[in-house]
Amino acid sequence: MTQDKILKKALESQSIDTLPTDFNSRLMTRIYAENETKKKRIFVLGISAISTASLCLISLGIYLLKDYITFSFQLPVLSSEAKAIYGFSFYIAFLVSILIVLDSFFRTIRQKRKKAEFK
Repeated sequence: MTQDKILKKALESQSIDTLPTDFNSRLMTRIYAENETKKKRIFVLGISAISTASLCLISLGIYLLKDYITFSFQLPVLSSEAKAIYGFSFYIAFLVSILIVLDSFFRTIRQKRKKAEFK
């Protein structure tokens, strides 16, 4: 029982520190600033990665064109089997592109419906 009284006195004697009145606003300002710097960092890294990949692809294309042009000026003669394979490949690529266009079309329709439901 006396220990309880001692604990109560000790707790009462401690001063309760209160936070400054603008603590929340300063904290939120710091959080928003940190979030903005994080977004900028991610944006810069993304742009640099895309730029690097693009430059590598362009340089590879230039190298291959230069290498191809210097060694032969003739186009290769395609056999009927190679023509059939290329035709089938273009057919598959055409079907895939149609499916991609349809997918994006139906996604936009679905997003418009979801937006209309929330309003």
